[in-house]
Amino acid sequence: AKRGGGIHSINRAVLRAGSHVNERRARRGLSSRPLRVGIIGYPNVGKSALINKILGRKRAKTANTPGVTRTLQWIRVRTDDTKKNRGKEFELLDSPGIIPANMVDQSDALLLAACNSIGTAAYDNQAVA
Repeated sequence: AKRGGGIHSINRAVLRAGSHVNERRARRGLSSRPLRVGIIGYPNVGKSALINKILGRKRAKTANTPGVTRTLQWIRVRTDDTKKNRGKEFELLDSPGIIPANMVDQSDALLLAACNSIGTAAYDNQAVA
């Protein structure tokens, strides 16, 4: 996400993968709406940074510590030709990091701590040192 390589490919892939949604809405006589895409993953892996790169500006708050994104938030992305075609915009869901519930073993917490993916309250910091 930091370098921004492939951002245009992501935009095209999202619009291509979701094109059937608005086609189906049109067949039913409904107006088109922006596609909705969720971005989920482990804490502190760059979900918000990716959204900022796709937007081309800083909209989602980021930092090199886990727990910066605390709530779900929808962020609208408009492409160059959005004014002509509403079907060319989509919304991204920025989400807090998700850790699977079955990761209760302390060794898993140590691995996540080594990657700076969880806060210091979630593991024994003496064991990591």
